[in-house]
Amino acid sequence: MEYVELRAFGNQSEAGAVLAMLRRARIDCFLKDEHIRADTELRPAIGGLKLMVHHSHAETAWELLDRAEEAYLRNIPCPVCHAHALKAISIMRHHSCRLSALASMLLTGHSVEINKIYQCSRCGYDFKELPGRGF
Repeated sequence: MEYVELRAFGNQSEAGAVLAMLRRARIDCFLKDEHIRADTELRPAIGGLKLMVHHSHAETAWELLDRAEEAYLRNIPCPVCHAHALKAISIMRHHSCRLSALASMLLTGHSVEINKIYQCSRCGYDFKELPGRGF
């Protein structure tokens, strides 16, 4: 396979912004399942819009995404202590049985569930979504 899935998005505008950023950096990429309308029930069932990157550019693309997210998080104050010290943490959860892992693989393409939370490195407060919008 020449292209690998780097990330999935639930909305067109966020996916488009990330795609444009990577293309400006001359990363060979495209959005898979882009043709599915945003208001359809099908998009979440297929795992959202998938950012596909040529395998030779995958590492560079990950680095760009990580740097962009870090820069974005520096601009958001913690809702508890108001420090600009937020970081993203990925939590991997394995399914409790093979059937749920298989169902997840069929619906999302992944046999494990990866959730992202945000944490303030100053006060330790954890939250699922950023104030105002998720990244």
